[in-house]
Amino acid sequence: MVSIRKLTHNQVRYSLLPVLALALVHFVAYRKLPFEEGYEFPLATFGSVLLICIACCEINSFSYNRLKERWSIKLAPVATMLKQLATSLILTTFVFAVMVYSLNYLFFGQVTPFSRFVSSLFVALLIILVETLVFIVRDLKRANDHTEEPSIMTKDWVYKSGNKTLKVPKGAIAYVYSQNGLVYIVTTEGEKQLTQFNSINELSDANDTSDFFRLNRQFLVSSGAVSAIEKEVNQKLKVSLQPAIPSMPVEAIVSRYNSPEFKKWAQSS
Repeated sequence: MVSIRKLTHNQVRYSLLPVLALALVHFVAYRKLPFEEGYEFPLATFGSVLLICIACCEINSFSYNRLKERWSIKLAPVATMLKQLATSLILTTFVFAVMVYSLNYLFFGQVTPFSRFVSSLFVALLIILVETLVFIVRDLKRANDHTEEPSIMTKDWVYKSGNKTLKVPKGAIAYVYSQNGLVYIVTTEGEKQLTQFNSINELSDANDTSDFFRLNRQFLVSSGAVSAIEKEVNQKLKVSLQPAIPSMPVEAIVSRYNSPEFKKWAQSS
């Protein structure tokens, strides 16, 4: 028998969504229970409600993980929580409205009554609110757990690469590159290592990156990794990196908004 504690977040979510969809169908949409006279299981309604629930949760999860790249819950926990919650609720309202009205019209040829839409939306927002809070609590716990480990937050970086757990001096890290949910570390010796992290923010929560600079969503660099800086249009900067790795970009663009801060960092490093 599988322990509940060993279930992943997605396994728990996909187990609960059909139950939530059944509750929504019987108490909000169909408004009949199995023991009532004239009851027939509303298969089409259940299918459409389940589809909407899955879509809202998946889009919310995708949005949360994407925005986690920009907003660090470790550096600004309150602001990050408020931004993530507001984004989740606004995005869910939009997705829910589009899907409810379009599916109801396509499947049943009618427009959802506004009162029923509002009550259904309220339940959907509660579900998304709980899911987003679970994400936030999980990330806060990870950040706090890593902060309490002195060996991680001092001179050495600790991370997994394949089946190995590596402990590398911070000075031996040239830069970090992230793409499609994969985070790579490039050492000063030119070695490329795939880590267990899903984002640069997650890596920063686990290791001391105070001497590094976040060029953009994809690159976190040390001062020694910057080989050249060139001016681009619209006050952007093009930064050349070393050591060069054949399968990775060797240049990164710094936006006009981050350029002044990057120049100060580069001059002081």
